[in-house]
Amino acid sequence: MCVLFAFLLAALGQQSSQTVYSSDLNGRPVSGPTVMTSKSGSTSTVTEYHASINGGRVPLAATEERVIREDANGRVVERLVRRYDPNGNPGPPERQRIEERNNADGSKSSTTTVYRADINGRFELAERVVAEGSKSGNTTETKVLVERPTLNGGVEVVERQVRKESQDNAVVKADATTYRKDPTGQFVESVRVVSESRQQNGQVVRNEAQYERADGGLQLASQSVSRTRENPDGTIVREVDLFRNVPGRVASGDTPKLTERQLVEQRKQNGSVVETVSVQRPSVSDPNRLSAPQQISERVCSGKCP
Repeated sequence: MCVLFAFLLAALGQQSSQTVYSSDLNGRPVSGPTVMTSKSGSTSTVTEYHASINGGRVPLAATEERVIREDANGRVVERLVRRYDPNGNPGPPERQRIEERNNADGSKSSTTTVYRADINGRFELAERVVAEGSKSGNTTETKVLVERPTLNGGVEVVERQVRKESQDNAVVKADATTYRKDPTGQFVESVRVVSESRQQNGQVVRNEAQYERADGGLQLASQSVSRTRENPDGTIVREVDLFRNVPGRVASGDTPKLTERQLVEQRKQNGSVVETVSVQRPSVSDPNRLSAPQQISERVCSGKCP
């Protein structure tokens, strides 16, 4: 079943909760994960619970985030992540330190350092992500280096990314390319995601295409087209068409096929925000026609909701 997660930013001193309900084979709602969010001062906590085998709820993950400094130059955030096993027993924690800097040209740079604890509770460097931003006109470019420890005690770059984003009136364009090492150790284009979002006929239309490496170059692997509108009664409706190639068979000239249409509706109900997700998929017997919509999940949020 498809499960929709969303982490909320709660207002000062407020709390919120979200519960996801999915449908079983008979269409009956089944309670899924619950996300509790709270904020007090500069510290916010997000805890995700799931149903245990005895019908209760046990924690799945908890994230505590604390703002150390925030001013005109940027901010520093420390984050503590705890993950739990299916019985609710805590595993080794993870610490993250995010240092964000506001550049003079209006762009942003950041360094995210991740430390993971071993079974003895000792924290060791697991990953460092350095992002350097620059801005020219209405285009912002961000270069990202992902570094991880090596066996000899040093660190090495394992991934590079180049992200470009531009905005012209109501049109926002983004282009992100990820480079990873090939068997010879050379960085090559591995994934590229290109998107465009614009206002059109009273709705927001977003087109995103993902290219993956195949036959020595990048080939179109998947595409999504979403249309979002707000009705006069305040209901927000989003329709998403997903096009995909057969996994492992990305090839030049192949056109991704429509594999799924998602219908997402968000509405206010009895002081809560309710979001339902329905899908339409083609059948094996008729791959060119979508089925009738079938609801697969419902998310209920109370408190401070987006």
